Amino acid sequence: MSAISLLNTAKDGLLAHQTAMNLTGSNITNVDTPGYTRQRPVFSSWGSVDKGTGVGIEKIERVYDRFLGVQINDKMHDVGYSEAKKGALENIEIIFNESSSSGINELLNRFWSSWEDLSANPAGQVERDALVSASQNLASVFRSSSDELVSVQNDANAEIAGLIHQANGYISDIADLNGKIAAIKTGKGDANNLIDKRAEALKGLAGILDFQHLEDSDASVNVFLSNGMPLVIGDRTWELGLKENPANSFFYDVVFRDDPAEEVLNNVVTKGKLAGFLEVRDDKVVNYLSDLDSLAASIIAEVNAQHQSGYDMGHNLGGVFFEPATVARDMRVSTDIAEDVNKIAASETVNDDGGNAELIGAIKDKLVMNGGTSTFNSYYASFVGKIGQDLADEERGLDHHTNIMNQLINKREGISGVSIDEEMINLARYQLGYNSAARLCNVADELIDTLLNLVR
Repeated sequence: MSAISLLNTAKDGLLAHQTAMNLTGSNITNVDTPGYTRQRPVFSSWGSVDKGTGVGIEKIERVYDRFLGVQINDKMHDVGYSEAKKGALENIEIIFNESSSSGINELLNRFWSSWEDLSANPAGQVERDALVSASQNLASVFRSSSDELVSVQNDANAEIAGLIHQANGYISDIADLNGKIAAIKTGKGDANNLIDKRAEALKGLAGILDFQHLEDSDASVNVFLSNGMPLVIGDRTWELGLKENPANSFFYDVVFRDDPAEEVLNNVVTKGKLAGFLEVRDDKVVNYLSDLDSLAASIIAEVNAQHQSGYDMGHNLGGVFFEPATVARDMRVSTDIAEDVNKIAASETVNDDGGNAELIGAIKDKLVMNGGTSTFNSYYASFVGKIGQDLADEERGLDHHTNIMNQLINKREGISGVSIDEEMINLARYQLGYNSAARLCNVADELIDTLLNLVR
């Protein structure tokens, strides 16, 4: 080996170890950067003993587990889905909070008690006024509960619109990063930081909707919905859009923005926050409204039927007590009753007895709900219990998915995260290699000087 070759070997060693130290410094600097993947240099040797040898950095690789990244994204689908449903169900549980004196159960009890009080004193104006007040309060809370459930639907609909905007942002970012990564890979540059950014974009998109993704030979990632329809291929995108559905209260359906057929994708999205809000809006709240409407309509029908069989203070057959309605949002005390309490048909006969009021009060014990198996109060208790159970299920599901995801993230950090202790050891090792290369450089320089002196 010539002295010049020895000098080149030293130079290569200096450059390689300087690069390794710089990379270690970058790792330490990004120890708290979300999504950062630890990088390490891969050293390789070149040359032969007779012609000279050296060391260089063949590549800088990301230390990561590809399968672990896929698992984290899959679990993000579940966490996002449960988070969305849990938040909405918590708002619904507040609507039917029975811990106060203004809940439907308490007002139902007051309503029935007011009829019993009137039956004991059918001519009493105080009892009649109290009955109308209790009835109006009951009807009001039915209407407000229905309106608040619709508000939950409207909030979910607004969340869906916001999530579509966020998803399109991630889709655009992934495609843009695909183009940059492919160009750098082609030019033999370092794309590791861009790959980290793309991984974070994929993770963000995973919280919104479920997808599958595949990596091409140029390191581009292609993203597809669960039915195989593409969102990203290379640097091309297929962004999502919204379409109002007249058959569903003009709520938004999810479509592809540039799809002329506007094929609805609601059922294609099965996980993530988007699926959670779609289910709350189109399934959960719809079922709760149906149950609430059934309760209100049955109370109206039963009370009106019995009321019309009695007599008021003028010895006239009773009219309707509630305005006829089939949904909770339309429940109201009859205008005639509200304006003249003497039109309450409390009497079973024309003798001004309280028999009809007693019969209406007894409706509370009739088995008229769930096919004749439940009273109004027990039906409502079951309804509230169902909401509580749905929320408890989502809380358990969210805790389960979050725990698993945290385990996966901790495992990823153990593989890809930056350890200050390990990096300091590496820094010392690279510094030692750098110093050795520097000493070799000095030896080569001295050898060249000696050879030149011999020539002189």
